[in-house]
Amino acid sequence: AARTPKSPYKERGGMGMRAISVTVLSLTSLSLLINPSKGFAVSSWKTPFALRPRSVTPLPTARTPGVHNLRMPREGASKLGMQFGGLANLLRGGGGGGSSGSGNKDDPDAPLTDKAPSWTDLKTMLEKQQTQEERDFRSQLASGRSKTHSLATLRMFDAPDGTEPRVTLYRDVAAWCPYCEKVWLQLEEKRIPYKVEKVNMRCYGDKPDWFMRMQPSGGIPVAKIDGRVITESNDIMQALEDTFPDHNPLTPDASDPQAPRVRGLLRLEREIFSAWFRWLVSSTRAGDAQQKNFEGLMDRVDAELAQSHDIATANGAKEGRLFLGDKLSIVDCMFAPFLERMVASVPYFKGLLIRNNPRWPHVTMWFEAMEQREAFSGIESDYYTHVHNLAPQIGTCWSHKEAKAYADEIDGRGDAWKLPLKEGIEPVQISDEAAARREAAERVIANHEAIVKFALRAVGQKGFPGVSSPLADPNAVPDLRFTPQVDAAMRHVVASLLQGGQGELELSEGLPRYTVQECLQYFNERISVPRDMSWSARRQLCAHANRISDALS
Repeated sequence: AARTPKSPYKERGGMGMRAISVTVLSLTSLSLLINPSKGFAVSSWKTPFALRPRSVTPLPTARTPGVHNLRMPREGASKLGMQFGGLANLLRGGGGGGSSGSGNKDDPDAPLTDKAPSWTDLKTMLEKQQTQEERDFRSQLASGRSKTHSLATLRMFDAPDGTEPRVTLYRDVAAWCPYCEKVWLQLEEKRIPYKVEKVNMRCYGDKPDWFMRMQPSGGIPVAKIDGRVITESNDIMQALEDTFPDHNPLTPDASDPQAPRVRGLLRLEREIFSAWFRWLVSSTRAGDAQQKNFEGLMDRVDAELAQSHDIATANGAKEGRLFLGDKLSIVDCMFAPFLERMVASVPYFKGLLIRNNPRWPHVTMWFEAMEQREAFSGIESDYYTHVHNLAPQIGTCWSHKEAKAYADEIDGRGDAWKLPLKEGIEPVQISDEAAARREAAERVIANHEAIVKFALRAVGQKGFPGVSSPLADPNAVPDLRFTPQVDAAMRHVVASLLQGGQGELELSEGLPRYTVQECLQYFNERISVPRDMSWSARRQLCAHANRISDALS
């Protein structure tokens, strides 16, 4: 059951079957927030999101009618392209993006009257608002005792102090890889102590030599279990079940009434994956045979979830919203990465809503049940990250015109990323908006110096030698002359988060509009879920950065 067919999506010595030819390089990013000790040294980071080139003749982009051709253009290639209302106009402007000759006419020596709270004051403000659990976040993370989190490199769960984990998981830096995700989810649910080593996917960086010696094909995930290297995700999952049978078994006993359904469900997972993948990368029309085939398979998935509920309740369970009743199983781990990507990409590219579609109510209930689990809620990404990381992995994704409204919302067009934030097609993970704002503020405060310096690449010089994706350019040189101005602007963003966006803004006098807006945009475009923060925190951070940018306009 664990040996399902290989997928064209999988990173097999490179990218997917229809992979793009341009490699997205690595760069320093908000991952600096994770480990301030890294300072501003370049670290690997996924940087795929390209919607509009900045200052060259436009190439086909996500807004080309009929196609979401997210191939990397030569200028602005690795942009997330998050268009936060007032920041949207900047995406259509020239300059910036770490390119020389950007046309920045701002004077770095112009007078500046700094009215933003200091970083020390902001940290004090945050600590007064934080819960004890939030104050302990960094120490818990370091000890391996935190909740499920993408920043963790050690997971101890209930193991005694001093325990040496028997498992090391090698997964991608960006948390893009669906095959890494299912192993990650399994480890979290089984609560097996493990270490994490992060490596690039080839679509955004090079593999380190030490990893290639261990895994000559370069494919991920890889696991070491008691020193044994295992290089296929399904083999890893089987080995974890076999080696740690006492850690919350995820395969049902033969006596379980749900057990006979496992093999058929795993076949269905591969069927719907294949249908989704073919539909996504094909030039199709709404309502054609490929769409009908996909919808028919979604009907089967929903029916299987309904059957799971019926079997569970008939055998004494209160409900059964997961694939094998009321207990998470290996089947849920297998379905989770791709259902998560489907509910994001199908509305965005094809205009078909999956989650909260009355046609598939049990799929919606499955997501709701999964999000109540600490493991999945800590791993789950957001729609924006998913839809823009697909093309660097699998190639061109074709769009239906019927998808425009959904795509605009996911991309933050219009008022989608402006205060007050409104509910949209994507459910918010954290209902407590104040907690989401505190999370965003903590990530920025934790390593503000490196973040400001990084943001200043927006008005700096692109690196030499040049690369095909300038915004992923690890050799880019930030324009440090504007450090005081951008630092003040970033403090205004954090202050707005901690004040809940209430009251009149009193911005520092002399903030250079072009420079600050470019740098805030550059910063916002590189926030990724779950790598940097939760979806709920990211939407708050983007909206408050948009508030500052709009105020400058």
